Amino acid sequence: MLMNKNAIFILIIFALLTGCNGTNENSIDKQNKVVVQSEVTIASYDKNQLVHDSDVIIEGRVIDKKVTEDFEGFPATDFIISVDKVYKGDPEKEVSVRTRGGETDKMIYHPDEDEIVSFELKEKVTVFLTNEKGNRPDKDDFDYFVVGQFQGKFNEVNGKLINKKIDFDVNRFEKELKQIEILNKENKLDTLHKKVE
Repeated sequence: MLMNKNAIFILIIFALLTGCNGTNENSIDKQNKVVVQSEVTIASYDKNQLVHDSDVIIEGRVIDKKVTEDFEGFPATDFIISVDKVYKGDPEKEVSVRTRGGETDKMIYHPDEDEIVSFELKEKVTVFLTNEKGNRPDKDDFDYFVVGQFQGKFNEVNGKLINKKIDFDVNRFEKELKQIEILNKENKLDTLHKKVE
């Protein structure tokens, strides 16, 4: 009986040691690249704030992407969007929009997929963009960020521009944007925003 208890104890210890001996595939991939995953908390936006904080609102198609290192050394992906329609601002015919994440020769960076905006090549999108990039050293390397991350990117589905939080009716989109801008001025959203800065 004592022999059986010792044998069972040794088997349990062996099983635990074997289970703990695995490698962490989240830290280094098969090509010896560092893999970074991160969680992000972003501010919640409503329609009024999206319109207010946007320098440019466009409809277009994603035509290219380039992964580069940002000023902190993390991979960032610049997506090129060919502009089909402008709702606000004065963008070029093609704009570069920077997002967090991507893969370089040294690192794979996976930011929180639920919060960070992402694009697919050939994807048709409507995006709310800001050229507010602060004093970062790489601010001249790209044109815009998406306002509110995922909250500022919309896809057309069944006559609606949608993301997982907000939707607009496609047929009323321009009119609704104008109404929101009027409401923002009436409610002095500009004044409140300037006081916070």
